[in-house]
Amino acid sequence: MHPGVEVVGKIRNGKKYVITLTIGLWLTVPLYAVEKSAATEQTSWLAVNREGLFRPVVAFETWATYTVDRKTGGEIDRNRGDVSFRRLRFGGKGTPWSWLSYSFQLYLDRLGEDPYAATKGSYGGGPGIWNAFITAKLLKNSELLNVHAGYYWAAISREFNTCPWAVGSFDKSRANWYLRNFITGKGNGIENGVGLGGMQQFGIVGIGYRAGAYEPQAYADAGYPDHLYTGRLMVSIGDPEQTKYRYTLSGNQWGRRTGITIGTGFASQNSGRLSDSLVFTGSTAWGGDMLVNFIGLRIDGEYFVMKRTADGRKDFNGSEWHIRLGYAFTAGKTLVEPCISFDRYDGEGSKALFKYLGDDRTFDIGVNWYLNRDNLKVALHYVNQNGSISDNTGDYIGLAFQFRL
Repeated sequence: MHPGVEVVGKIRNGKKYVITLTIGLWLTVPLYAVEKSAATEQTSWLAVNREGLFRPVVAFETWATYTVDRKTGGEIDRNRGDVSFRRLRFGGKGTPWSWLSYSFQLYLDRLGEDPYAATKGSYGGGPGIWNAFITAKLLKNSELLNVHAGYYWAAISREFNTCPWAVGSFDKSRANWYLRNFITGKGNGIENGVGLGGMQQFGIVGIGYRAGAYEPQAYADAGYPDHLYTGRLMVSIGDPEQTKYRYTLSGNQWGRRTGITIGTGFASQNSGRLSDSLVFTGSTAWGGDMLVNFIGLRIDGEYFVMKRTADGRKDFNGSEWHIRLGYAFTAGKTLVEPCISFDRYDGEGSKALFKYLGDDRTFDIGVNWYLNRDNLKVALHYVNQNGSISDNTGDYIGLAFQFRL
């Protein structure tokens, strides 16, 4: 039996209630008030949702690109075409009980990618575990309090927290990759952790939040066990982004929302090992973001700063930001969305604290065709890349086909 805490009290009608909080290996029982006199209520939260036990997850995104003016070591490479699987995911998700859901995915990304193409990778190609976590809803008639536990995103910004399948640009912003890498030491920003999240609507005003504690393996050491702490708060006016709480954000409202959301986020880790001879003494990131929806118009952007310190080293300071604008309109039973975006990263200071010093800039313009929302999508974009950090600054034209089951 897992250890538990039992609390006994009274509610307004004088009847007693019992709440049991059980903590096991990634398992939390919801804090539903259960009246002893109602036997059906005592067991309702244990009733198995057989229809929601398991749902397969199958998703892939194929890229066909043509690279121009890419350089390697100062020499211009020959222009080239390439076809690859940018994303290949499979797994499952479900809601075995009304208060508990799970999700797990495996990945095999960047399969067949030409190493001399101008496309930039955000993380290793796999195979590996993409995510594996549970969500326990702790309040029966509210979306305000949910517990997350497992292997999932240590997200602090909108772009960090947004599903990649419905972003308006050809891919998620390159600048945000640096934020994810800085916080967790990994390009996808996914780590083991536990946290809280929720949302609540008050008329036309809504709030949402996420908070968590994680254990970045990239900075782990026997003498420096400090956790990574993250938080994010959102305030919206107008239509809500979500009618039911989910950890990730959808990224697209399909021309149906009129509203604005302002968010702010932070991350902090007191210490961690960067190498055999170097330990940082502070690592923080913070900033803000916004989303504007007006029928078919979608504008989103963010600005975040990063800082890391270590004894005897010059501080590292960095920033990342993007702005993205799209407009969706109907074409028959489909949705067409022209989109333009720009993102930039800048970093300076000690390279030992964060190796990406210099700048990285991306300009993207194109059009997305949603045949069945983001379950079936075709995108055609031109991507221009510049900056001093990477030799991979070539431009490319990209055609993407996306399918999600």
